[in-house]
Amino acid sequence: MPFSEILAQSAATDYLKKCILGKMPQAMLFCGPSGVGKKKTALEFAKALNCLDESARAKGDCCGVCAHCQAIDGGRYADVVLADFVYQTRLELKAEPTDKSYEEDFEKELAKQQSIKVDTIRDITAKSQQKSATGGWKVFIVDEAQTMQAAAANALLKFIEEPPQKTLWILLTDKKAAMLKTILSRCQPLQFAPLPQEAVEQLLQQTMPETENISLAAQYAGGSLTRAFRAAEALSLLQSAEQGPAWPAAVAAAMPRTAVAARQQAQAVLDVLTLATHRAWVACEKEPQRKKLQQILKKLENYKIAVTRNVSPAIAVETALMSWDKCNIPLFS
Repeated sequence: MPFSEILAQSAATDYLKKCILGKMPQAMLFCGPSGVGKKKTALEFAKALNCLDESARAKGDCCGVCAHCQAIDGGRYADVVLADFVYQTRLELKAEPTDKSYEEDFEKELAKQQSIKVDTIRDITAKSQQKSATGGWKVFIVDEAQTMQAAAANALLKFIEEPPQKTLWILLTDKKAAMLKTILSRCQPLQFAPLPQEAVEQLLQQTMPETENISLAAQYAGGSLTRAFRAAEALSLLQSAEQGPAWPAAVAAAMPRTAVAARQQAQAVLDVLTLATHRAWVACEKEPQRKKLQQILKKLENYKIAVTRNVSPAIAVETALMSWDKCNIPLFS
């Protein structure tokens, strides 16, 4: 897929084209909200550096259809490594992919991942020192870079400072402030903007055409496709339960039973309620009602914190809805 097919990030992609045609940094930091295309752009950048189509490369782009482009798309290109929680889980699992329990074990381990660990960094830094399999560019992409443990970040430092020729490191983060200053000082930052609502709607229609609340989910997305997916699921859950006195309990009863899935859905529901409340607060002109909405916003923030701790996600959502439902805030319009 050429850069032109990445929606609403022309400033970032134009800069990357200039890098390809001019001077390449040794390490880059893609910053911006989650779900705005940082990972996809990093992979497209790797394709543009290794594309076999000379005419596409002469424009600082890729063809998207040559053997190298297709291999990178399929995760089969030895010189391009995406180190994310999926990659880390595969490293940590002792079972073979052919084992009967592998998929179940994989999902359980993936759900536990919260940080990029030193062993994962050591694995990819060792690969960065190996000879290129194709003679092209070696590209190492570290997702959720802000979660790197201190030992992992320190293990990465010397490798991003003095990489071998034709080796590029790309770190992805939605929390630049959480990164070590020593890492930041060695990376060329590139900012990614939130997506316009129209772009989010377009992407939702492409990826989730069966979604009933595409336009509304895009409104609640805050410029992030990831949040749009979560908002669509939350809206579906909230809409599936019949409105009335038992609505909070019905919503809570319909939530997933597994702790990880329930926690994620609870956060998505609370995010939607927060955005709807904030929208009502902005539109409200009566001071007493504005103060009431401010109190609801504070409560919702506390429920979000509670869900990350030892509080039952279902109970948190049910209690939040009991308070929120009294305010008659429009949710589906």
